[in-house]
This record gives sequence, C-alpha cells and structure tokens, in this order.
Amino acid sequence: MLKRTLSTLLMLGIAIMAFAQAADLFFSEYVEGASNNKAIEIFNGTGATVDLSNYSVKLGSNGGEWSATNSINLTGSLANGEVYVIANAQANAQMLAVADITHTVTYFNGDDALGLFNGATMIDAIGIYQQDPGTAWDVAGTVGATLNHTLIRKPNITSGNPNWTVSAGTNMDDSEWVVHPQDYVTDLGMHTFNPGGGEQAGTPSFNPPAGVYNGPINVVLTSSTPGASIYYTTNGSNPTNQSTLYTAPIPLSSNTTLKAIAYASSMDPSYVATAEYLFPLLVSNIAQLRAQEADNSTIYRLSNQVVMTFAQSWRHQKYIQDHTAAILIDDYNGVITTNYQPMDGIVGITGKLYRYTTNMLQFVPVADPGPASQHNAPLSIPVVTVSEINNNLEQHQSKLVRINDASFGSTGAFASGQNYNLTDSSGTIVFRTAFFDVDYVVDAMAIPTGQMDIKVIVNQFNTTPQVTSRSSADFNPPVSNDDDVIVAAGTQLLANYPNPFNPETTIRFSLENDAEVMVNIYNTRGQLVRSLVNGQKAAGMHSVVWNGMDDNGQSVSSGIYYYKMYAGKYSSTRKMILMK
Repeated sequence: MLKRTLSTLLMLGIAIMAFAQAADLFFSEYVEGASNNKAIEIFNGTGATVDLSNYSVKLGSNGGEWSATNSINLTGSLANGEVYVIANAQANAQMLAVADITHTVTYFNGDDALGLFNGATMIDAIGIYQQDPGTAWDVAGTVGATLNHTLIRKPNITSGNPNWTVSAGTNMDDSEWVVHPQDYVTDLGMHTFNPGGGEQAGTPSFNPPAGVYNGPINVVLTSSTPGASIYYTTNGSNPTNQSTLYTAPIPLSSNTTLKAIAYASSMDPSYVATAEYLFPLLVSNIAQLRAQEADNSTIYRLSNQVVMTFAQSWRHQKYIQDHTAAILIDDYNGVITTNYQPMDGIVGITGKLYRYTTNMLQFVPVADPGPASQHNAPLSIPVVTVSEINNNLEQHQSKLVRINDASFGSTGAFASGQNYNLTDSSGTIVFRTAFFDVDYVVDAMAIPTGQMDIKVIVNQFNTTPQVTSRSSADFNPPVSNDDDVIVAAGTQLLANYPNPFNPETTIRFSLENDAEVMVNIYNTRGQLVRSLVNGQKAAGMHSVVWNGMDDNGQSVSSGIYYYKMYAGKYSSTRKMILMK
C-alpha cells in the first residue's frame, strides 16, 4: 500500500521485534514547510496489518474545536512496518510522490492541534487541543518548532502520546521528537523503528543555535555524555562515525546545514541533531532589494529602517516602505511574530525575494526582526497621478501614495473583492477592495462622491495596476478645495483604525444631517474612561483620535475598551483593544 518502508534495523531487530512492538498506530512525522508543504505520516509498528476504518485524524485550528470539514476518516489497511502519508494537495512534487492521500486536514500552521484517534479515543497528538500557543509550540528545546520545521519521531518510541507537553519535551534528549529544518522531507514515506535499542549517547547541541546571522560565527558542539566523540557534516547529509570528527569550533560564514551525531563506548549512537545557519546578503534600502534576483532562495537583510504602512491578517501580509521604494511582505507561515502597528519603524527584516504569479514582487521572511525600532516613524508619502502609476507600475508597486483631486465613478456601497474606477485629471485606475477586513468594506460604507485626496497602496494583478486604501481614514477632503466634501453614508459609527492599537487609534463617524454628537470611551465594567466628542457637528465624515488617556490625562492599561456614539436617536457601540 505504501511507497517505502525503512526496515526496522533488520540486522539487529528481527528477534527484538518479536518482543518489542508498538502499542498502536502513532504519528511518525510532521511536516510544516514553506507555503503548502505540509504533511502528516502515521506508522504501524504493531506487528500486524491494521484496518484503518476505525481511525481518524482531526485538526483543531487556533485553539478551536476539532474541525468537521478539515478532519479525515481513514480507509484501507496499513501493513506492519509501513507508513501512511497524508499531504496537502498543493505540496511539492517530492512530498506528493510519497503521499497516500491529499486532504485538508493538512491545513495546519504552527499553532494548530492534530489528533490521531482510534474510535473516540485520542491515541496521539501534536499540539494541545483547544489551546493556542500564539504562533507555535516548542519541541526538544527548539523554539517554535511546530512552525517551519519537520518533526520526526525517535526510533525508540513505541506508542503515541496524547500528552503533548511530555511528547514535545524540553530538550533533545527528553523529547520524543527530532527537529529538522523547514522543508526537510528526505525521510517522508518511511520510518526508522528500533524499539529494542540500548542506552544512547547524548544528542549533540549547537552553540550558537541555528538561526540567521549577519557575520561569521564559530559553532561549538557538545554532548551530555562524557567522553563522547562527535562527528558532523556541513552538506546536509547524515553523519556517521566516518564523517568529520569534531575537535574544534566550526567556522561558518555562508548558508550551512550542520548535522552532528555522538558516539560513546558501550552506548548506541545518539540521534542526529540538525541546525540550519543562514547568512543574508545585506542591502541598504528597498530599492536595492527590489533590484536583486527574485530566486526564492537567496536571503537578503534590509540593514536600514523601513516603515510598515499596512498589515492584514490574510497571509500575515505587511507593506513596508522607505524613501526609495516599497515592497509587500508575504508571511504565509507567520514567521514574523512581533505585533507591529502601522507606521512602526523596523530594522533588519530578512527574507527571500519571490515574484508572485500576479507579478507582485514579494519578500518572504525567514526570521522575526524583533521589536519596532521606532513608533510613528517619519515617512514622506509621495503625491502621484493616476497616469504616473499606470506608466511606472514597477516603480510604485506596494507604495503608499496620495492621489489628489480623485473621484470614484461608481455609487452604492463598497463590497469585498470588487473593482471600482478611480479617476483624476490624468486618467483612470482600478480601485480594488483587496483588503477584506478594513472598515469601509466591513461596514459596507457608501462610496464617496465628489473629489478627494485619497491615500492608496499600489498593487498589481498581472499587468493591471490596482490601488487599495487602508481604511476610511484614507478618504480625505481635498486640501486645495474646501468646497468639495465626501457625502456621508448616512449616520454611522465606523470601525477604529488600527485595532488592536498602541499608542493611539482613529475613530471615524459619519452624519447624515447636522447633529449633537457624543463619542465616549468605556471600560469593560461600563465606567466612563474618556469623553472624546461632545458638541454640534455638521453633516459629513468626522474623525477623532484617542491616545489611550483617560479624562484625567492618565494612561490607561492594556485591555478591551468600548467606544459609543450618540447622535439624535442614533447610538452604536464598538469594541477595540489597546495593546502595550
């Protein structure tokens, strides 16, 4: 039934296997790779063929319940010593070649739980059901190992373990798993099973650990077993006692996959430890970055500060910009875990360049840059015409720009994923509602009429230029003509932006007619925190900024707050989150 089976160390194990067998099926490999390179492998070491009809694999996403649609009931049978591989349908060819089935149960990221069930009983797990770790769980001392890594069950493990905390362990020796780099799939489709093995030498550790480094380093290898001999390779192959013997720190200055194994007298060899070291090519600004080859392989690091102009939850995308150019960060795997706010400065963004099928140049991160280098960082937003965007699309791609005296050619309300014509005196461009969770889309805001100065981010779909605003706050009355106003979409309280926020957020509302307006901030106990607006306002669009202070000028604590608007008979309440 299955592609490949790695014999259970036949030279040692035929007699051993008669006495040491697996109690039941268990997860033997977990692949959480780039993009859709995701798979789960199940091993049968029970000593007999197993009918799979009573088994299922369930996925629980983001701390939620088991999915009704992204779970699979297994079928067929699995012979002893063989594996069953479930892969994502969009995984790479190497993974699909060893897959028995493709299924959406592989729609997992690092913070999702997987359960292997025999009937109603969970017999193995990866992650903790109904717990969201934020980004990923640590495994074997590797931080965030369930994201962008491959996990392989150790050969001496004979049963699944529903207790993920114990299974994951705290270091390479007490964990049931060996952690490998992203997209390591050499062993997918086979499993080494050696349940009768003796005491093993301590698995080598690396100092400094795997990661991204900006200059040459020297790596020290150690084993917890006194007197153990450590052998290593630097070409990604598995080491043996015929590989290079470690005698001194290993100098590294280029991308290297370092593997090491320990041998000691009267002990079994250790597990192979793997560490990937990346050394990016430094570029000073985004224009220089965009000029590099988009080979999805070379790693680049932006050495100077850039400013994040917008972020959305979809694919964890972020737009960054400096005085030279802009680029889209496509972070499908959620590598960047720092919660940046719009207009935060960031230094040291590191990743690979990739040209998406729509011709958008994307920067795919390989590491989290860490805390913002500056809040409310200065950025000059260029004023451009529609014609300039249409004729120089590559130059403006991903930039936050301002188009003056522009107007929409449509009426009605905004809807998600739609195209609208936006025109200025130089031409017409497609305004696409590509940001699905922004306020003017979520609230189905009326399309403004009349001329305005509008801030937009420039995107591209194949050869077609497109622009999209970050929120309704980007629709501004023109500076040059105070007589032109945006027609309000009735009386509405709109979503604040950004949300969550720190240190401030903008609250916008519209009035159909002149009215006496109050906008107040309340805490979760219903206590008034701040009175933002209290007075007569004219019909049209309005905005007010809350800086996280109460009416006494004191900073309030992080948490959930509510803002409520009263205008005549109209009232509306919305929730926002202050994160410090």
